[in-house]
Amino acid sequence: MTLTLQDGWYPIIVFIAYILVIVLIGGRVLIRKKPIGVTLSWILLIIVLPVVGVGLYLLFGESYVGFYRARRAKYAFQRFVETVSTDLQHPLVIPQQFDDPASPLWDQTFGAMKLPAVRGNSVSLLPDADSALAQLLHDIDQAVNSIHMEFYICQLGGRVDGIFAALAKAVSRGVDVRVMCDSVGSGQFLRSDALDSLRAKGIRIEEALHANLFRVLLRRQDLRMHRKIIVVDRWISYTGSMNLVDPVLFNKDAGVGQWIDLMVRVVGPVSVPMKAILDYDWYMETHEEVSHTALPTKLEVDPGVPIQMVPSGPAIAKENLLNLLLTAIYSARTTLDITTPYFVPDDAILTALKSAAQRGVKVRIFLPINNDSFLAKHAGRSFFDELLVSGVHIFPFKKGLLHTKCVLVDNRVALVGSVNLDMRSIWLNFEITAVISDAMLCQSLASVIQGYQLVSDKLDLQRWRSRSLARRILENATRLLSPLL
Repeated sequence: MTLTLQDGWYPIIVFIAYILVIVLIGGRVLIRKKPIGVTLSWILLIIVLPVVGVGLYLLFGESYVGFYRARRAKYAFQRFVETVSTDLQHPLVIPQQFDDPASPLWDQTFGAMKLPAVRGNSVSLLPDADSALAQLLHDIDQAVNSIHMEFYICQLGGRVDGIFAALAKAVSRGVDVRVMCDSVGSGQFLRSDALDSLRAKGIRIEEALHANLFRVLLRRQDLRMHRKIIVVDRWISYTGSMNLVDPVLFNKDAGVGQWIDLMVRVVGPVSVPMKAILDYDWYMETHEEVSHTALPTKLEVDPGVPIQMVPSGPAIAKENLLNLLLTAIYSARTTLDITTPYFVPDDAILTALKSAAQRGVKVRIFLPINNDSFLAKHAGRSFFDELLVSGVHIFPFKKGLLHTKCVLVDNRVALVGSVNLDMRSIWLNFEITAVISDAMLCQSLASVIQGYQLVSDKLDLQRWRSRSLARRILENATRLLSPLL
């Protein structure tokens, strides 16, 4: 007797295939030992929508950088650490357990990555894109040896055209100019007709983390180079939230207003590890090794500002960034100010924020009233109720897309860089954070944040709870995906 699908075997085969998918892919999710929220979200998605869930997991479920890239990353990171920590007795290096408000944060990163904080710097805050672009143009015009830059987004037009014109002039006087930008964030720039012209002028432009569907089996394709770094003559460095764009022109049709950014400019020896981070990323894409510069033996700014530059990413001490943020939150005693365009915390950060407010710390979170990510916007709002109940103050910013990314602890320690307070930044993106202990810098940053508050409306718990049922359902539904954002 021959059995056919009409004999009732079809649903049995489908059911068996469904069970096999759940067991095999679900088991793979479990053995990866991801955070519980991430694990449960993936398993739920695979159970409810097996075809979609399995496809998405195979594409995005694991932060796999590829075998050969992982091997290069291990070698390059060893070189990087050797560059910035060869002599821990160096007079510029801050020792562990140093008496400073930032010591818990510096010790956290040193324990995880052997990267010390470095003194002898001067630091200034560039509170908006206008001041940052003007200062950058000045430093480019004064450069004599090298200008190395790295951004998530590069986009020509407006004042950025002037920056590239200045870079071309720098090349003509013998300056080594390198620009690296992310494959996805700078896709339009990397495919533009102007790219060949810029390269012909001697500007070396490289694509970071090339995204290609044909490479999907070799490495995860949504890992992004999200750092914003500039180093001029190995002594002047910048980092912060600003991409290489003119905010007047950038994304102006997105309906979220002009992007609001800030940068920090540092003059001093911490530019050496900053340059080493750029060299690390350059080697990862080009296989081209760059000779590193050692810390100078002379204090240029005595004693100067102590700063620690903290790189992060899937191939670099994966948990350090999360632990650094948690250390910052738990170390707060009086005030904690956070600005971020995308707010989708995991359970640990959520608990830390509520705990800080409950122990009497004035916790304020500033974020744009609208951003350009539908899922991040609504998933983030699902956390507001429990934060407000705990005493956290939330300020939706009304005058554009607040893109500044900083944490200010007790008005004494500042974390400034490219990190958003979401799981993508913490686990998937390659980011950079400056941990700075300087009263004047923190005072300037507090003034900028106070300016943000003046154009923000503080959320009221009762008004927030009066929003429609449809909005609550949407927020809670997108929250199920929050560990994956």
